[in-house]
Amino acid sequence: MDFYAISALINAVTSLTLGCFVFFKNKKNTTNVTFVLMSLSVFFWSVFYFLWQISDIYTVALKYTRLLSIGSTFIPLFYLRWVLSFLEINDKKSNYVLLFGYSITIIFSIFSFSPIFVRDVEPTLFFKYWPKAGFLYTTYLIASYIGLFGYGILQLFQKYYKTKGLKHYQIQYILIGTIFGFLGGITNFFLWYDILIPPIGNVIISLYVFILFYAMIKFRLMDVRIMARKVFIYVIISAFAYSFFYFLIWFYNSFFGGVFTIGSYAFGLLVAPFFVLAFYNANKITRNIADKYLFSSLYNFQETINKLTEELTNHIDLNIITSLIVTTIKDTFKIDEANIYLVNNKTLPLSYKLTNSAGASKTKTITIKNNHLIDYLSKNQKILVSDELSFFIEEEENIENEKKYKELLEYMQSIKASLLLPLIANKKMIGIITLSSKKSKDPYTKEDLDLLSILSRQASIATENARQYKQIKIFGKTLEQKVYDQTKDIRRKNQYLEELLAMKSDFLRVVSHQLNTPLSIIRGYFSMMKEGDYQPKKALPIIEAGLYRIINTVADFCDAYKLEGEKMETTPNRADIETIVKSVIKEKIGYVKEKGLKLKVIPPKSNLPDVWCDQEKISRAIASIIENAISYTKKGLIEISFKTVQDMLEIAVKDEGCGITREDKEKVFQKFSRGTKAPSIHPDGSGLGLYIAKKIAEGNGGDITYESKGENKGTTFRLTVPIYKNQDKKKKKYIHKKS
Repeated sequence: MDFYAISALINAVTSLTLGCFVFFKNKKNTTNVTFVLMSLSVFFWSVFYFLWQISDIYTVALKYTRLLSIGSTFIPLFYLRWVLSFLEINDKKSNYVLLFGYSITIIFSIFSFSPIFVRDVEPTLFFKYWPKAGFLYTTYLIASYIGLFGYGILQLFQKYYKTKGLKHYQIQYILIGTIFGFLGGITNFFLWYDILIPPIGNVIISLYVFILFYAMIKFRLMDVRIMARKVFIYVIISAFAYSFFYFLIWFYNSFFGGVFTIGSYAFGLLVAPFFVLAFYNANKITRNIADKYLFSSLYNFQETINKLTEELTNHIDLNIITSLIVTTIKDTFKIDEANIYLVNNKTLPLSYKLTNSAGASKTKTITIKNNHLIDYLSKNQKILVSDELSFFIEEEENIENEKKYKELLEYMQSIKASLLLPLIANKKMIGIITLSSKKSKDPYTKEDLDLLSILSRQASIATENARQYKQIKIFGKTLEQKVYDQTKDIRRKNQYLEELLAMKSDFLRVVSHQLNTPLSIIRGYFSMMKEGDYQPKKALPIIEAGLYRIINTVADFCDAYKLEGEKMETTPNRADIETIVKSVIKEKIGYVKEKGLKLKVIPPKSNLPDVWCDQEKISRAIASIIENAISYTKKGLIEISFKTVQDMLEIAVKDEGCGITREDKEKVFQKFSRGTKAPSIHPDGSGLGLYIAKKIAEGNGGDITYESKGENKGTTFRLTVPIYKNQDKKKKKYIHKKS
């Protein structure tokens, strides 16, 4: 068996194998079927080429050369038919060319057994028999190989320069495969015309198979990659089994004298377990090699799906899930940028807002609101590739549809997206994933799109679950807020009721102490006077003091309840604050001396301005804070100072007394409220003095504030009143205008 016979056999096997791949991938697709017919024609031609090369009989060689000619006449026809189907060309001109091709092919195949097509076979160069061309054979070469082949190649070149992306690469590899097949084939024709050039290119005909096979794998040409992986594994494992089988036959014949001997049987029992183990490992190793080196993307894709599925099931947070999705896609496909946009139901028409991204771009599109794009993806619910849009634009005959495709392509280019992946949940588009082009600049393959379809389904489910979880959380918070708002009035009333109950308790406590105590004292002295144990002259001042204490307490009660929720009524006049303070000090000086304290009035650096206030009530407020300082200071100094603050005059009373604890600070100006240690220091307090004093200050347009560094660190109370600025004249002027 010579080199040329082997090359023909290789061509036959490769053509038939590739044809089977394509056929079983999609039996109904016209492009696939026409490719299979072309492959069968090459197979038919190659088989009889092989038989002719190994023939030693003249008549047999002549018969085989005429049979192979039948196969060769159909190759150009089915090649052209396949190219036109692949390019989706169906115009009148091409149909006429096809009709012409069918006609001449039938004629040539009928005459292939006549001398006018294959005249004879003769010894030529080192070939025992080589066919010689009849006059019709030359017509066949011109009409079929130059005419039909040439027309097909012309169509491919025209489309090649018009297309971009995936289709561009597919046509490129078809052209390369065609060139190898055509150049290899024409070397067979020289000896037909006694041109002494041997068919050295015959062996490279099979290269067209491998080139198209590569295009099928890398550029989705007729989609046979997964089947190719299975066949590769099957062929390698079959080769291993056959090799092992024939090795055993050789081994048995060499060492045991034959296959069916006792020694062979005994040795076979030992070899059988080894073969099973070796076959298992060979299968495993072959699959690993196929997955990692020949079909690595398929292997990685399965890993990617499993890994992402596992990670998505471990999270419910929307931000984490969307980050996982875009990061996984970016890393898997080695692209520059991946973004995920989720639907914003608050806008009409609907828009999609950027939720997460993976990539280096600083100028990301924040919102997708192109209505045409959104409508297209929502309606079709399929992956949209910009390369395919370019093809649609070229092939679309409807002007309106072509315009829409152009708008889609322009928008995808504006957002730097090579691929758009809709996220569908419950038949609605909840999001869009945008992918940039690959770093390698390769187009997206069929397996890429298959993986993205699977990932989109997983991402859609996980994203929708996370969105619903987020909405439930928001709804929970909203519901909680609504419940809070609805029960606000109830809580307010409840709080008011609690305050009333507390006030009641405080009131009863104060009444018990502030009224019962002096009444008990008065009753005691009356009893002693009645029995003659105590002189009226000595008892009456004490009884009088007790009565005043009762009167003052009752007056405080009345004032406190009058002021509940209201502003104190005042009768303001122009007044001298120093005179008011001196008058109060004169009243309290006896109390100061009684407690052994020092009281110091720091004179102002300049004359104080007059104030605008109700003198009687302000006098009472000042008296209250001075008395408070005296009552809660066991020893030390009390300082009174004055300061002008903008339009207000401030009177500060600073003591070195018990101070105010952190716990007591919030209730200083509350009714019936006293400090924690107040009863032990000053038992007779009513808890109303500071409350009434603050109301008086506010009623006069001022305020009372305090500061204390804490327990036993003293306290400073500051009372402010408005400075006199002709308020009386303004008031008269206002009254005059009103009248």
